[in-house]
Amino acid sequence: MTPLDSDFRVTVIIPFFQYREGSLVSAVRSCLGQRKVEALSVIVVDDGSPLPARQELAELSDRENSRVSIIEQPNGGPGSARNRGLSALPDDTNVVAFLDSDDQWDPDHISNALGALAAGADFYFSDYLPLGSTVSTFKQCNLTPVTGQELGSRQEIYTYTMDLFDALLVKSPVGTSTVVYRRSVSPDIRFRTDFSYGEDVFFWMELAGRARVIAFSTRFEALYGEGVNIAAGATWGSSAHLNRTYYDFAFHRAIAQSFRLTNEQIRWNDSWMEEVAQSFVQSFLHLLRRSKPIDWWIMRCFVNARPKIILEIMMALFTIGWRGSRKHN
Repeated sequence: MTPLDSDFRVTVIIPFFQYREGSLVSAVRSCLGQRKVEALSVIVVDDGSPLPARQELAELSDRENSRVSIIEQPNGGPGSARNRGLSALPDDTNVVAFLDSDDQWDPDHISNALGALAAGADFYFSDYLPLGSTVSTFKQCNLTPVTGQELGSRQEIYTYTMDLFDALLVKSPVGTSTVVYRRSVSPDIRFRTDFSYGEDVFFWMELAGRARVIAFSTRFEALYGEGVNIAAGATWGSSAHLNRTYYDFAFHRAIAQSFRLTNEQIRWNDSWMEEVAQSFVQSFLHLLRRSKPIDWWIMRCFVNARPKIILEIMMALFTIGWRGSRKHN
């Protein structure tokens, strides 16, 4: 057992809701196969998955099973599932990590994270390549070593010296499957379940506000797979897009209500909420004109959050007419 392993007890939380066989066992084995780390356990939260987690993990050996626990609950979404895992952490867990069930880790991910924590970091994340992209997330977010300074002698690991909250607000560089953090810094933080878009980013915002030192690695330490992805199906002209737009608005509204923002952050957040509201109007009218399904509960939620959306819809109808523009087709 390494010195790092003697100091830290890591628990990995994996929410599970999948149709495709094989992804979960690969994800779990990528956890159990972490190099130089033995004090690691896995909690899989079966979130009412059509493909049961117990069935997926039946091929694990007894040795592997001894480090894995399965919790089953009715479907509540990834935030709810991660919260269930957080509430079930063993008492001796002092490091928490997240991994999605269709992703896998590089074998050195956790040892790199523990090295960063041993050097004083409370919150760690790494670069990764989003599914279907040829450009890494850090490059998309302009996150480079210039943003930080080397963390001791560990190569390609840096402390984040700028305002991570500001980066998270505009375009998050943090991938859920790369996050590792010290439990004692935020034992009570939970994922928001009142919106299904941005609940992870909201969690990172709260975590960043409590972390004394934030570290990041420029290595690709997570391989993202293709599983159930709600956001990927939210294309323009679909009911899912309307729902996604509302939750985007709710996410930024919650930010305005929950954090002390700078004047510049307030201006950016307000401007983005206006843009999202107008996108909601156009998406709603598109569905209405074509007699496509509309989630009226989502519509009521948006009206409650922004009553003037009704007036904005009426004005849009008056301005562009019932037929409207087909530029999005």
